[in-house]
Amino acid sequence: MMKTIVLLSLLPLVAAGVGAQGYTLSNPGASPSEAQGWIWESFADTVMGGKSQLVPPAIVAAEGGKALLLAGRVITKGGGFIQVRLKHEPGLFDASGYTGVEVEVDARTTTSWYVFLRTKDNVFPWSYYGASISPGPQKSVIRIPFSAFKAESTLRKSVRTEFLSSVALVAAYEDFNAYMRIYRVGFY
Repeated sequence: MMKTIVLLSLLPLVAAGVGAQGYTLSNPGASPSEAQGWIWESFADTVMGGKSQLVPPAIVAAEGGKALLLAGRVITKGGGFIQVRLKHEPGLFDASGYTGVEVEVDARTTTSWYVFLRTKDNVFPWSYYGASISPGPQKSVIRIPFSAFKAESTLRKSVRTEFLSSVALVAAYEDFNAYMRIYRVGFY
């Protein structure tokens, strides 16, 4: 009887330990750098007639380790974005066991940065769930709970995390020279 009580009292601790583990999608300093099934894509508003200029993303050495560089010129006339996106190639990914997205980044400017999520509910190219972030010049970890993402051009207002297809880091909505280093992307 006593063993049963002790074992039952440990269950919440075991469950908390399992839930507390994160999942890394990409870490340019590791090998392999992306989790199985996740690949980087990059594009700018030129796919829809805009004029923003994306520097081809590359892995760069930084004080904080290796990072993926998201850089270019955001021009709002005719569009206004550049982005790198982690796409889950095999199809949809179930992220329902996590609380949100975690990025480790630094940037030369603190405004006009976003994390976009796409799910099976985003059927149009301009449809996504977005949340703004404010990275500083020093490498830091930013956590965005799934509840903070707002729907854009989709009927479903909240993210169905069990049907996730991509996670993007985006520079948008303001004319500026974008420069962000991405050290890690994952779920927490």
